[in-house]
Amino acid sequence: MKIEILFEDPFLLIVNKPPMILSQKSLDPKRLTVEDLVKQIYPNLTVYLHHRLDKETSGVFLFSKQQKINGKLTEMFKNHDFEKTYYCLTFPNELVPSKKVVFTNKDSGPEKDTTHWHIQNFMAPTKEKNSFKKRMVSVRSGGWKAETEFKVLQKFKNYFLVEAKPKTGRTHQIRQHLQESHRSIIGDDIYGGGRAVSVPRLMLHAKSLEFIHPETQAKMKIEASLPLDFQKLIE
Repeated sequence: MKIEILFEDPFLLIVNKPPMILSQKSLDPKRLTVEDLVKQIYPNLTVYLHHRLDKETSGVFLFSKQQKINGKLTEMFKNHDFEKTYYCLTFPNELVPSKKVVFTNKDSGPEKDTTHWHIQNFMAPTKEKNSFKKRMVSVRSGGWKAETEFKVLQKFKNYFLVEAKPKTGRTHQIRQHLQESHRSIIGDDIYGGGRAVSVPRLMLHAKSLEFIHPETQAKMKIEASLPLDFQKLIE
């Protein structure tokens, strides 16, 4: 498997992570990581990890190539200086529960604009009964603030193509917020999306990453094309 390089300079290496590839090493050394795929192209290159995507999620993935900028990048991720845009395929529910969301068009009256909305809540981890899987849930007190803006880009018979822009960076944030919107991501077996032979994975893609380059101060927007399985469902 060859990985697609989206951007490279002396400081950064940004790639299009394929689905079903780990972001970081696990206890099983045989399981492929994004870094392993980079090493196939650059065997002697040392890269540094600053964020992660779920194993099943594809899209824009950033490494640094020099230790001297690691501190700056860590601070940028901590301060949410990266504008992230995700694409996902969700269940085609026309209704969004008004108690759970803030609608972008506040003056729309009783006919809410359910194609453009955002979720604001507090999240905390929990463990499912009789399962090793952990998930995030809404909590009334404690937890971490989480906010995501959503927009329906296109409606199909069996799913919606939805754009998600997370304002915070909590674990499983987009997935949990879409479940609260009654539009779970197709293939998400933790947050209500189920599994099917035709959709064997979570249909979530990190479409773009916008930021100011930590060294050159250039304004950057890196975009990743959709993987084939995603494209086939849309087509």
